[in-house]
This record gives sequence, structure tokens and C-alpha cells, in this order.
Amino acid sequence: MKISIVIMNSCLPQANENLNKVKESLEKNPKGLTIREVSNKVDLNRNSVAKYLEILTISGEVERRKIGPSKVYTLSEKVPLSAVLNYTDNCIVVLSDDMDILQVNQEFFDKFNLDKEDVVGVPIEEVDIPLFRRNKDDGSVYSFPQASILPEIQTALNEDKQEDVETSFEFGSKRFYLEIDMVPTTFQNGEAGLTLILKDITKRKKAEDECRKYRKRLQELVKKRSKEIKRTKERLSSLINASDDSIYMVDRDCRYVIVNEELVSRLSKGEGEIVGESFSKFHSEDETREFQKKIDEVFESGDTVKHMHSWEEPERQFLRTLSPVKDPSGDTKNVAVISKDITFLVD
Repeated sequence: MKISIVIMNSCLPQANENLNKVKESLEKNPKGLTIREVSNKVDLNRNSVAKYLEILTISGEVERRKIGPSKVYTLSEKVPLSAVLNYTDNCIVVLSDDMDILQVNQEFFDKFNLDKEDVVGVPIEEVDIPLFRRNKDDGSVYSFPQASILPEIQTALNEDKQEDVETSFEFGSKRFYLEIDMVPTTFQNGEAGLTLILKDITKRKKAEDECRKYRKRLQELVKKRSKEIKRTKERLSSLINASDDSIYMVDRDCRYVIVNEELVSRLSKGEGEIVGESFSKFHSEDETREFQKKIDEVFESGDTVKHMHSWEEPERQFLRTLSPVKDPSGDTKNVAVISKDITFLVD
């Protein structure tokens, strides 16, 4: 992308005067004029007029149309640069090919608390913000050296190509984060320059930084909680495995979710052979039907249910307590079961 900007260069007053004459002639003839017609009206030779019209065409102030064998020039309808610059929240800095500041918008003055006489017409490296400072003579650099964009500006000017950079620096008591577009620019007199478009992304960067800090805190909290949960599970596992009662958990379909060592011993199976399997795999149809009925009762009522049941020969009597395991919303997800041998009490 290249921008064409109308900025009169005071170093070439005669050229600017002639350019104005050409524009005035076109303004008085809105239907357009050929090079010969403009030459006659402004009293300049055709070669000079052709050059000035080419400059105005490049800068976007004049449009060229071909009608038959002739080229007809008319003024373009455009908004003055000075009017555009102050209708943006971005800072705009227009540089000459020698890196002198030709024009800036009000947003730039306001953001960096600078006066016009300290900026306009001044070499960019003399403007007192870290963004435009050169390295010190001894080879060391100023604070926040990543802020300086002078190398990128020089590259954009030398190679006539757009450069996009992101930088940060401290100025006064504030830290700024900027995205900067460096756009090659052609002025009305045909000379090259560069337009800097400085977009303040400080709020976005601070928000991103807060997000990073929040994620880090969250990761630390999750890590801490995971360790706590692991320790709790280990303690819980120790407790249920130390019990002489069979302790286990099943889901709505009566599949084992958790089993303790006592149940593993009673079923004479390995833990891996039980977890995930159905209650019916290790019990008779009658036992399974009775157990499923109690599980359904817990899920429907959300309350604890107790009942007696027998196991193996010689017949042993057990008190089975089935308690709902609920999620944060209060819905029953599983059922915890404690099966206590009470044969000696019954006898």
C-alpha cells in the first residue's frame, strides 16, 4: 500500500506556485483539459505541464482519462489531509525522505504532551520520546531499546516498502504499547516520504497481561487442588481399604465405579476385573433384581436406603446401606454402598 499526500514543500516555492497554477486552470474547467490546453492557460511549456500533471496524478489530486487520442485531466474530489488526520484515534506522523517531521495530528500532541514547535520541522530523532531515539555514542542503548523504530523507518524509506512493527516503551509515568504501520508516501511535488500510523494497543496488552497472570494463577490453583484431591483420594482409599465392610460405588446401571479390598476379597477377583463391570456378573438374577430395585429407589428419592441381604453358604447376613452421591446441582450421579456383615448379631 502507498499513500499519496498533498504537503507543499517550502524548499521549492516556484514548483509549488506552478502546481497551483495548473490546479487553478483545471478548477476553472471542470470538464477537463489536455496538456496543450493547460499549457496555453498557465503560460508554461508542455513538458513542464506534463511533469506537473504527472505529479498531481500520482498524488491523487488529478484524474487522467483517455478520450480518443487525447489525455484529459480533471481535478479529483478529495478530502484535505489536515481534515482527515484529526478524525482518527491513531497518532499520525508524516516524514520526509530525510526523516524530518512534516506533519502530525492533534492526537500525537495530546498523547505525548508535546508542542508543535518541538515536533514539526524537526528531525525525528530529536523528538524527545524513546520511540525515536538513537543508540548512544558509546554503543549502549537507552532504556527499553526495543521501543526505537528508527531502523525500521530507515528500511521503509530506503526500500520503499511498508513496515509493520509492535513496540513498547515508558514515557513520563506511563508505559505505552503501540502497533505501527509505516506506509511509503508520495508528496505533491513528487518527492518520497513515509507516513507513520501509531495505534495505541496499551489497553489490549494490559488485558492480555492480566489474562496471562490469571491463567498462571489458575494453573497453580489447579495444580494445588489436584495434589489435594490426590492426597484426599489416597486417604479415602486407605480408610475404605482398612474397613472390614465391603465398600463400593455403582452407577445408575449398577456398574462398579469404585471397590475396596474387602469386596475384592469377597468376589475373589482383581480390582481391574470388577471396576466397570455390572453387578449382575458376580451375582445371581434374584440378587441383581433386588439390588437394582434399591438403586432405582435411591436415584428416585435422593435419600439413603437400607436393607438386609444374605450371601453365600453357610448363609451370612449383611446390612447394606445405599447412599446417594450427588453433583453440585443436587442430582444423584452414583450410589455409595456399605455392606456390613451382621451375621453374629442375627445369630
